Amino acid sequence: MKINGTSMSPVGSIQGVSRLKQAENKTAVSEADKIAVSDKAQVYQALLQKAKEIPSIREERVRALTEQIERGEFKIDGQRIADKLLEIYPKE
Repeated sequence: MKINGTSMSPVGSIQGVSRLKQAENKTAVSEADKIAVSDKAQVYQALLQKAKEIPSIREERVRALTEQIERGEFKIDGQRIADKLLEIYPKE
């Protein structure tokens, strides 16, 4: 049995047209499919982006403290540290 490829083409072209119509129907956008972002959400996104751009390490502060330590001028205030810890973790 010999199959001639040209005899199959009308069936294939009909299926292709049918699939094309299905794809066109799925990609049609109606008014109900639109999304609107509120002003608050836009401001939030802008602020979030700016917050991500801020470095987590303040390089100038680290550099200044390093210089103070090297010069022997950096003093540790134990009372201040204790006070801050009590602010964070107060007694119950």
